[in-house]
Amino acid sequence: MAKTKHCLLIIDDEPNVCDSVHDLLRREYRVLKAHSGEEGYKVMQEEEVHIVMSDQRMPQITGVELLTRLKSRYPQAVRMLFTGFADLESVIAAINQGHVFQFIRKPWQPEELLEAVRQAACEYDRLEQAASERELLLNEIDGLKGRVSCLESLVLHLKDKAVSEPDPLGA
Repeated sequence: MAKTKHCLLIIDDEPNVCDSVHDLLRREYRVLKAHSGEEGYKVMQEEEVHIVMSDQRMPQITGVELLTRLKSRYPQAVRMLFTGFADLESVIAAINQGHVFQFIRKPWQPEELLEAVRQAACEYDRLEQAASERELLLNEIDGLKGRVSCLESLVLHLKDKAVSEPDPLGA
C-alpha cells in the first residue's frame, strides 16, 4: 500500500507564488493554496493539513500572527515562514516562541524549498510518532494503576481477614 502524501498548505497573497510552490511540490505532496490568512484558516478547518507555509507580509495579518493563531488551534501542524524582506525581529521572535519550524527566504531555489518541506514532513512524522507513543504509554499507565489498585485492595482484604480470624495455633 502506498504511503499517503503529506498535505501542505501554502498561504500567500500572491497567486503566482502559490502556483509555483504547487507546481514544484505537487508530485510529492498534496498542496493546497490560500491567498489570505482568513482563507488559510478556513482551509485548516476543512482539511487535515500537516505543513503550513505562510508568507510573512500579507494584508490584514502577518505570517507570524497567522502561524501563532494556527499553532494554538492546530498544534500538530508544522509551521514554516517565508518572506522576501528580512524582517529579522519578527522572524527571530516567531522561531524563539516555537511558532515556526523553519524560515525560508524569497526567492528560494527549488531544491532548497523541496528540502525544507521534506524536513518539515519528517518533523511532522516524528511528532505524530511521539504523540502515538505517548498515548500508548498513558494507556499502559492507566492499566498499571488499575492493577495496583486491585492489589492494594487485595492486601487490605487479607490484612482485615487475618485480624478478624483467630490464630489456629492459639498464640
